[in-house]
Amino acid sequence: MACPGEARDALSDPEAAVAILAPRGRDSEVARQVLENAGIAAVVASSLHQVAELVEARVGAVLITEEALNGPGSEALHQALAAQPAWSDLPFVVLANGANSRSDAATRRMDDLGNAILLSRPLHTEELVRSLRSALKARRRQHEARKRLEELQLREVQLFESEAKFQAIANFVDQMIWSTRPDGYHDYYNDRWYAFTGVPAGSTDGVAWNGMFHPQDQEMAWQRWRHSLETGEPYEIEYRLRHRSGTYRWVLGRAQPLRDKNGTILRWYGTCTDIHEIKIAEEQRQLMLGEMNHRVKNTLAMVNVMVSQTLRHADSLTEARAAIQSRIGMMADAHDRLINATWSETRITEAVEAALAPHRSEEGHFTITGPDLPIGSKQALALTMALHELATNASKYGALSVFKGKVRIEWSIEKRQGQELFHFEWRESGGPPVEAPTRRGFGSRMIEQALAGYFGGEAELVYDSAGLRFSLTAPLEGLTL
Repeated sequence: MACPGEARDALSDPEAAVAILAPRGRDSEVARQVLENAGIAAVVASSLHQVAELVEARVGAVLITEEALNGPGSEALHQALAAQPAWSDLPFVVLANGANSRSDAATRRMDDLGNAILLSRPLHTEELVRSLRSALKARRRQHEARKRLEELQLREVQLFESEAKFQAIANFVDQMIWSTRPDGYHDYYNDRWYAFTGVPAGSTDGVAWNGMFHPQDQEMAWQRWRHSLETGEPYEIEYRLRHRSGTYRWVLGRAQPLRDKNGTILRWYGTCTDIHEIKIAEEQRQLMLGEMNHRVKNTLAMVNVMVSQTLRHADSLTEARAAIQSRIGMMADAHDRLINATWSETRITEAVEAALAPHRSEEGHFTITGPDLPIGSKQALALTMALHELATNASKYGALSVFKGKVRIEWSIEKRQGQELFHFEWRESGGPPVEAPTRRGFGSRMIEQALAGYFGGEAELVYDSAGLRFSLTAPLEGLTL
């Protein structure tokens, strides 16, 4: 008879062994010998307590006699069976003395066992071995099913953790991420995509994504995507994607295929990166470079004409040098203001004030009135140069050459025949009598011809004896052409 714990410790593979409890005579030893001769491992228990221990050790099956069910330790066996996991259904083979010999207590004990097979004595050895082999086979299947279930549960946990990590990463980065099947069917977008586009989840699955692009970009995006699907080459394209605000923003789209060891594409993974600010900045940079190139050429041409005309009409090199320096200095000042105004446009008041600043004095010669209108870069440069010429001539020969001389500068917007016109006027008074010049120099031609051309209007110099007058009339849009 085995001591408590000894029966359990003697089993090298409990799941393939049978526990035997047959307290009468040599029944236990005979049964053990029969099973071992049939190649079935067996261990003899001395009580229900030891059977309970073997149940806890995950024995494969139990062979027990009917009379042993009434012995002490039944509660321990019941607790051991109740503690088994849900998948476990331990098989019992019960040897009965006959169908009519079972007591009510033994019947209840068999019902408590659950998975029990009843064999009546006397029985054939082959029947006993066959029954126990069947019971062990069923028990092995339980363990195999349990292992498969645990593997599935582990994979499910790993898949859940992997999915959670992917979602955390995909939704944390400041990019739109998407994925497709090998055939290009879109079936995943991260939260950034929906936050950017503002569309309901799932509404851009399949091929509906293309409708989110600017109409002018859709065919190009389709062609590029089809090419990548057919060739397996990486996908890269810039397009305009509709933002949730309804506007279109420039986006850089990229995708790479995920392949198996044989090179077969399993999925496509892609990103969309908002590059709108970068794209606009690049366009503005190119525009600025083009504008600067145009302005530099115009400026150099103007300098060439100015120097040539000044030298041609100057009475001396000293006079020519002073005139050229003054005019180039004014052009430099005008360019500084345009650069500070990002070279696109400035305000007309600023251009006027800057042109007259070198000619102001404490006498208050100037009266300036007019709305503060926007003015384009080339118009601002031309107006600055023209005002510089007018003020320089007035300082030498006109209203600014005397103490009481005045210059009134005013501009306004007028409506004529349904068209808005810009009208600008320079009017001198209180100066020496004005006489028309015998020859027209660079300054007067620039004031009348160049200024009118830049504004797309008409300019006129009037040599009134009471004071020089200059007027410019142009369409209002001519200020910013």
